[in-house]
Amino acid sequence: MTTTAPTTTAAPTTTAGPTTTVVAAPAAGSDPPRRRTGGRRGADTWALWSSLAGALAVTALLFHWIAPLSGVIGFAVCAWLCFLGLYALVSRDEGRMAVRDRLAAVVVQSIALLLLGVLVWTVSYVFWHGRTALAHPNFFTQDLSAAGPADPLDKGGALHAIVGTLTQIAIGLSITIPLGISCAVFLGEVPGRFSRLVRTLVEAMTALPSILAGLFVYAVLVIGLGQSRSGFAASVALSVMMLPILIRASDVVLRLVPASLKEASYALGASRWRTVWTVTLPSARSGLATAVILAAARGIGETSPVLLCSGYTKLLNFDPFSSPQASLPLMAFTLVKFPSELHVARAFGAAAVLLALVLALFLLARAVGGRGPGELTRRQQERRMLRSADDVRRMQRPTAAPGHHPAQPQAQAGAQAENQNQRQNRTARKVPVLRRALSRTLTLLAALAVFGSALALGAPGARADDYRRIGGAGSTWSFNAVDQWISNVKQYGMTIDFDPGGSTFGRNQFKNGSTDFAVTEIPYNLTDQGQVDAPPPWPIAYLPIVAGGTSFMYNLKIGGNRVTNLRLSGETVAKLFTGQITKWNDPAVQAENPSLRLPETPVRPVVRSDGSGTTAQLTSWFAKKYKSIWDDYCVKTPRKAPCAMTSWFPRLEGSSWPALGSSDAVSKTVANDRNDGTITYVEYSYALNSHFPVVKLLNSAGYYVEPAGKNVSVALKHVQINPGDLTQQLDGVYDAPEPAAYPLSSYSYMVVHTTELRDSFTKDKGRTLGAFGYYFLCDGQQQADGGGYSPLTQDLVKSGFEQLAKIPGSEGRAFDAAKCNNPTFGKNGANPYADSADQPKDCDKKGSAAQCATGTGGNKTVTPVSKGGAGAAGADPGKAGTGTGAPTGAAAAASGGGSGAPTGADTAAGDQSGDGAAGGDGGGGGGQRYTADAVALSGVAGTGLRHTLMVLAGLLLGAVIVLPPVIAGRSARRAAADGSEGER
Repeated sequence: MTTTAPTTTAAPTTTAGPTTTVVAAPAAGSDPPRRRTGGRRGADTWALWSSLAGALAVTALLFHWIAPLSGVIGFAVCAWLCFLGLYALVSRDEGRMAVRDRLAAVVVQSIALLLLGVLVWTVSYVFWHGRTALAHPNFFTQDLSAAGPADPLDKGGALHAIVGTLTQIAIGLSITIPLGISCAVFLGEVPGRFSRLVRTLVEAMTALPSILAGLFVYAVLVIGLGQSRSGFAASVALSVMMLPILIRASDVVLRLVPASLKEASYALGASRWRTVWTVTLPSARSGLATAVILAAARGIGETSPVLLCSGYTKLLNFDPFSSPQASLPLMAFTLVKFPSELHVARAFGAAAVLLALVLALFLLARAVGGRGPGELTRRQQERRMLRSADDVRRMQRPTAAPGHHPAQPQAQAGAQAENQNQRQNRTARKVPVLRRALSRTLTLLAALAVFGSALALGAPGARADDYRRIGGAGSTWSFNAVDQWISNVKQYGMTIDFDPGGSTFGRNQFKNGSTDFAVTEIPYNLTDQGQVDAPPPWPIAYLPIVAGGTSFMYNLKIGGNRVTNLRLSGETVAKLFTGQITKWNDPAVQAENPSLRLPETPVRPVVRSDGSGTTAQLTSWFAKKYKSIWDDYCVKTPRKAPCAMTSWFPRLEGSSWPALGSSDAVSKTVANDRNDGTITYVEYSYALNSHFPVVKLLNSAGYYVEPAGKNVSVALKHVQINPGDLTQQLDGVYDAPEPAAYPLSSYSYMVVHTTELRDSFTKDKGRTLGAFGYYFLCDGQQQADGGGYSPLTQDLVKSGFEQLAKIPGSEGRAFDAAKCNNPTFGKNGANPYADSADQPKDCDKKGSAAQCATGTGGNKTVTPVSKGGAGAAGADPGKAGTGTGAPTGAAAAASGGGSGAPTGADTAAGDQSGDGAAGGDGGGGGGQRYTADAVALSGVAGTGLRHTLMVLAGLLLGAVIVLPPVIAGRSARRAAADGSEGER
């Protein structure tokens, strides 16, 4: 029997296929709400506003209690930094990326808000300060020829500047547009080494300073080619400034034109010129218009090219090729420097009009440039539809089959009918276009009629053709008087331009033949810095025009109250302007002002930086009266030698004294309320217009006198006139013995022609100049006193008539005192104007125990003075000083122990007469006194405890602000984590 073993068969191996796991759908409502990327949650709003509130609170705490910080800008910066820190802190619960994102968003939006705020503030500031001028319709229909610094705003306007700006920018664009677009086309269409060089030069010219462009055009056109300063020269300078802007912008725009369009044009056989003219330029038309408007916006606001190449004038000038022509930025630049608030308002009005023009240009650029290449306007779409309809009709015209010849009469009749239909269609299409064109033409004519009527009604009714237009330049010292006279003679048909660039500038312009007369305080042939100021190569004459006093305008406060009765001697003034006296409480200054407790404020002289006749008057006085002081100062300056009389004030190397280029500028600087401690030298008229006080100057009689017109006239009784040229010798004026005499008095000249010059000065101009001279020598002198000047004496006026007779074309009037309304003319040669001068009071006498409290110059406010003098500092510790209290009525705290005890009503605000009894070394001394309030005194003993409490309060406040959002964020994360674990 055979046994068979069982056989085992292995099961086949199988590989499992991919499996798909199906996740059950979540229960309804279990999905967290999706957050919109642009949305804001309640937690975000809470974090933002809580951080802002916390930043303001912490900053206020720092500024007012913990740190000795102050200032609005510092507060804003500190609050912003605190806000960034708090905002980052409260955002930490959402991760680092959220913190970085929020900080970046805050920084970017803060910068945007800052720029927007600056723009809004600038526009609002300009329009707010110019609102009084803009509210008068005459501001847009009159020029300034008949308006002086003291005339109200309902007289005069900015029409001359508006016309000048529009004329100059139009001429400039007519030069710039063809050159700029042609250059941009060249750069884009003709690549190569030369085009790269041109592009580099254009980019470099973009950063060209405007004054260099003005100097270049002035050197080429005015000096090189002998052209007169005019609006055309200014337009050329503006075109130099606009050209690189237009080229760069046009180059960028032309590069955006699709290359496929140009390639299609070349494929059709068009030349490069044909492609540029019919494809490239039309496709970039909107962008090119934007480039032109941006360039115009750049040129319309330039000042220095117009100032150099055209010059400022108050008169309306429609001829850009002759005589100066003003512009809006130049008008604003010129008038804002005047101390007159009325002229400042006109300056802001001109700036507002300029700003409106620039904004209009940018809006126009936005509107024009908003369309891309190929995007058509409504009118362009209409024209394209009409042309397409014509093409359709032309293509649908029936044509005869080959070999088929229709009857001749039928063909002619069909052609005539078709031609008639085409004419009717063209006529129908032209009617709407003609209607729109007619409507726009009538609207433009109506606007021009209204504008012309406004010009006719606003312009003065003078006979401008009676006199030839003339121009002059020179002294800022005399400018206020000259400017008023120019406005007055406008009614007689005289048109006179005057550029107040300084005496040296005026003499140089006259010597170069650029002007018809010059006004200066010093004559030619004087040596300055080793160089002789040579006269012109033609005969001249000096004509006295007005007298006045060089005053010392200052800005000084004691305890926040402005000082208006400061007294100084000539020696003290010399030491102030040579740096020997650096503090206002210097013993020399304090000794001359015994009733003032002068502060320890640094003396900050403000001097002239240009060639100034006012500087020449001052330095001539220093050189003759205080030679040792002046020479010691001059040898320390870069001149390294005694400088005697000079038109250029020397300054020490590294000096921080402000140096400015006109009487307007220095008086404006001193009149700035923040410039405490400043003093400058300027004609008395500027101090009056600035409403600021001037120094009472010590004269030879021992009295302190201010430079009022009558005091100047008294001193000028001792002037010595050179009979040949009427120039002045002022040695006797400096030492005038009368108690009412002001020692720094003088008069200014007008330099005039005595012969004709071909193509420069003719008899017609001489007739105008002579008539102007006869006016200001007689009628004009009546207004001198009210404007801060002093009228000329009878001898000077008589000599002036003799000089006027030498001018070619002048009438040659004989002097008649009865017909000359001058207040200095009296019987038998007497000077009733000077004789009526008020005699100084005893309190203004040198050595008086107390000084007069009455203000001076343009600020007659009474300065509180102490009754017993300023006193001397207590000599021994613990002893009371002997002086009286400070003018503010606050008792001085002693520095050597104990505190000053006020007596009487000394603690009341505004009291002026309390006696300060104090212990310690500083008791009633001559130094500056300080006040302390009750809060500050009570906190001295517990400074550490106070700071500790403030720090704790700040920490608690921060915790209240920061902890809620942090706790809320953590709670939200825990809830989310618990929910996810529950789902698992």
